[in-house]
Amino acid sequence: MNVTRIMSPIAHMQTRVVCKLGALGLGVAMTLLFSNGASAQYGGGTMGGTGMGGASSVPSYGSGGGKTIGVGIGAAVAGASVLYLVAHHRSSINGCVRESGSDRLSLVDSKSGEAYSLVLGSADVKPGDQVKLSGKRAKDAEGNPIFEVGKVEKDFGTCR
Repeated sequence: MNVTRIMSPIAHMQTRVVCKLGALGLGVAMTLLFSNGASAQYGGGTMGGTGMGGASSVPSYGSGGGKTIGVGIGAAVAGASVLYLVAHHRSSINGCVRESGSDRLSLVDSKSGEAYSLVLGSADVKPGDQVKLSGKRAKDAEGNPIFEVGKVEKDFGTCR
């Protein structure tokens, strides 16, 4: 039997962001890898001429420039990654899953007492489950609280 799950818009967006961050990291790594080779090829100095032998009088044109740029780019990527993780912190709720109407599920948060309609996406929960869910709190078109479930953090069994 072929079962196809539909990703929620949040899960799809997170997948796209992770792919873009991976591509950015790969780009930074490639830049660092190839910038070192390019600076090694430049010999500096003058064309032709008869040197005096012995030590070369080639001027140094900032041999650490490529490293400095690489460190700067790496720091920027690290800072952006930390900012993303802090800004997109997922919230979690604990409670008992209940059936609420036509094929809809809800959960009352055991801490706040607030009732949420659940938008499941790929999460597998059933009425009567005591669970801890991670995801995003939001409001529907009428202003009612909904919880877009990212994943089931813990399944405590059946409701008490």
